[in-house]
Parts: sequence; C-alpha cells; structure tokens
Amino acid sequence: MILRIKYPIFIVLFLFATSLFSQEKTMSCQDVVYMKGGSIFRGTVTAYEIGGNLVMRTWGGAQMQLPASNVRRIVQQCKDTSRVRANASEKPYTFSDHGWYHSTRFSILTSAEYSGLGVQHSSGKKINQYLGVGMGVGLENFDPYWDVPTVPVFAEIRGYLLPNRIAPFYAFGVGYGFSKKGSTNEFVDGEESWKGGWMAQGNIGYRIGNHFTIQFGIRLQRKKHSWNNFWAQSTFIDQIRYRRLDVGIGLLL
Repeated sequence: MILRIKYPIFIVLFLFATSLFSQEKTMSCQDVVYMKGGSIFRGTVTAYEIGGNLVMRTWGGAQMQLPASNVRRIVQQCKDTSRVRANASEKPYTFSDHGWYHSTRFSILTSAEYSGLGVQHSSGKKINQYLGVGMGVGLENFDPYWDVPTVPVFAEIRGYLLPNRIAPFYAFGVGYGFSKKGSTNEFVDGEESWKGGWMAQGNIGYRIGNHFTIQFGIRLQRKKHSWNNFWAQSTFIDQIRYRRLDVGIGLLL
C-alpha cells in the first residue's frame, strides 16, 4: 500500500519540478528579432510562418505580428549564455560585408596653433570585410583666419579588422585638393591667389553598430599661396604643407 502511494507522488513531484524548470528557463531567455530596416523587437516568438507572419509576445504581454519577409534573423538570449544564434553560421553583426557603402563624416582639423573644420563624403564597393574601394569629395578649411576653402577629391580604401558589431576600422585616401583661386585678406597689401595640390589622409576608428563611426587620424594638404606687395613691388609665393590631426564622427550606410 505504501509503495502504491509513493509512485504517484513521485510522478506528480517530477512533473511539477519539470514545469517549474521550464517556466524558469522561459523567463530567463528572450527572443530578439532583427528586422531588415534596422528595428529590433524583444519578447517570445509564438509562431513563425515562412512567407507569412511572425507572431511574438512582448515582455509587456502584448501580441504583435511582423511580416516574415522583413525578418533578417532571430536570436535567443539567455542569462546563463552570452548569445545563441538561430543559425551558427551567422555573423554577430547585421551589416553586409559586400555591396555599396556610403560614408559621411564631420571633422575637427587641429594643430598646435590653428584649428579648422571639414566634412567629407565617400562612396564605394565593399569587396569583403577587410577591403573596400571608393571615391570621395569634401569641403575643408584649415585656418579660418588665413586659409581659403579646399575641396579635396580622392580615392580611398577602407576595411574592418574584426567581425564584431563594434569593430575597429581603417581608411586611407589620396588625391588632389582644389582651392579657391582668389581672396581678400586684410593681412596682404595687394592681390593674392591660391592654388591647390596633392592631399593624403589616414584614419583609424570604430564602427558602432550599423551606422555610426568615430575616427582619429592625420590629414595632409599641399597648397600654394601667391601674393603681390604694392609697397615693395614684389611677388611672393608661399609653399604651404598643412599637417592636421583629424578627430571626427560619421554616419555610415
């Protein structure tokens, strides 16, 4: 009689413990749905129909439906594991290693004596994670009191060193900086003209997520400044080589 009672109690206790363990595991894990447009939703996926809709329940208890064709990937995150990917072959970031890229950055061009500002945009083709090639153009001023605007046109290479969502990157560019030909400068008693020259730049930094960057580097620009002195009846030519530290932020698409 005692044995007959013990076995049903053991079975009930086992089923109860299994139910508690299942509930604890469900509460300690969450499904993270990454959409193609960049949106991220967190909760529990309850249904997934290929070609139909993905149904999920949010942490607040609300139920929502998402088009399955817009889902990039699904990741399950648990407290006791770092990240379990739905597909082990997937990479831990959502941006593509191939295709076109478009990069816009804003920079402070600074030296020990003077500081200027610059903006550049470049577009190109990503061959793989480590190498992309493109062309760029910008608008810069190295010295607000003396210099005239410079428009650099350059070829560049860039790439990412680690396959992470926050990834270190490099970018190098060479080309020619066009300069405004004439200007009015209160420090010059006569006519003056500017001519551009070769340019080079190199940057390292971090890509943060899919679209933001911070960068540090160096910017080199060669220019020629010609001016006449009415009093001395002489012409002077200044060969200028700007060397500036480049500190900036950017948007990457």
